[in-house]
Amino acid sequence: MSPENEKDNSSKKYLLLGIVIVLLLINAIQFYLQTQQKQEIQEKIVVIENKDAEIKVYGYKIDSIGSELQARYDELAKLGGDTTTMGEMIRQLKKDKRFLASAKVNIEAKYNQIKNQYDQLMSKQDTEIVTLREERDSLFRENNTLKREQVSLNDSVTDLKLKRDELTKKVQLAAILKAANIKVSFITTKDKEAFDAEFKAKKLAKVKIIFDVIENKVALIESKVFYLRIIEPDGTALYNTANGGGSFTMEGKEVFYSQKVDILYDQTQKTITYIYNKGSVYKPGKHLIEIYCEGGLIGKGGFTLL
Repeated sequence: MSPENEKDNSSKKYLLLGIVIVLLLINAIQFYLQTQQKQEIQEKIVVIENKDAEIKVYGYKIDSIGSELQARYDELAKLGGDTTTMGEMIRQLKKDKRFLASAKVNIEAKYNQIKNQYDQLMSKQDTEIVTLREERDSLFRENNTLKREQVSLNDSVTDLKLKRDELTKKVQLAAILKAANIKVSFITTKDKEAFDAEFKAKKLAKVKIIFDVIENKVALIESKVFYLRIIEPDGTALYNTANGGGSFTMEGKEVFYSQKVDILYDQTQKTITYIYNKGSVYKPGKHLIEIYCEGGLIGKGGFTLL
């Protein structure tokens, strides 16, 4: 091979080697640039992820503040307090949370600013809540006291009513008139009066009954009606309208009487006399005498006919 050919081949080798070296440098530069770009991208991803994580963390903290606000709102409402301010605070906190999520400033610093603001506002609301609690507890104690006083008053009223009713019953019982010293005499068909213990029925024309109404200072001074019932041996009450008989109601039942007398009772002892004429022959046997006044039996007696 001639010297010129060798020189040409050597030149081609150096040229090829230079091209290879340049290509290698270009590849190295591209690799470096790509590596740098990937690193920058990765760093940006990390920053974004850290930012998102930080936003989530402080978002949870904002939600915690929101829970405290809602709890105070509910308690104020329960205590009957004004919830207007608390409602505005809750709505504003939601706006602050959205602002914090989109803020390009230091999130921690902004969160601390928000938290301090709401801590001051909640402190004022806590003072109102404490005041309302004290007022509620005071009203509750007063209400319990009033209830106890009401129960005591009701018991006293009930006791007084029972005592009054008892006293009324005693007065009513004490006011009942009593018939005493019931005496019976017999007026014969010949208009003669006999005081025998037993008398013959066929000789009897009229029965004379005398009794005393005992003095009673409790009874009302008023006109009172005294009813006489003469009950024959067979249990039948002598009753004849022509002889002054009639009926009255006692305990819902009609009671027939033989005769009645109407007098003004003035709380002093009175003597009452009945003269009863049957108008027919009397039945032999035991006859009962009952005296009634104001719907009650006030005296009993009797006589026997042969």
